[in-house]
Amino acid sequence: MASAADAAKYAADLGYVTRYKRVSGDAVEYEVFARKTRAEPLHQVGSVVAPDDDLAMAYARATYDEERWCEMAIVRKEHVIELWQPGEVS
Repeated sequence: MASAADAAKYAADLGYVTRYKRVSGDAVEYEVFARKTRAEPLHQVGSVVAPDDDLAMAYARATYDEERWCEMAIVRKEHVIELWQPGEVS
């Protein structure tokens, strides 16, 4: 029986697997906010994980492009300040 490493090498040799090497730092989670019209408030549409702000912008555009947003913004999750948690009384 072949090991997992042997199977991965075989698949890579056949062109089934592309291996990527991270070039810089750790990945960061970003919250994605958007709105369809200027009259409505920004609301959270999801999140993306990326190693830097530029890639996070590209990932957000590519991932959440199903709507015609008039504005989209990303914020590092670590920079979001929670005013209260679910279940807490304000």
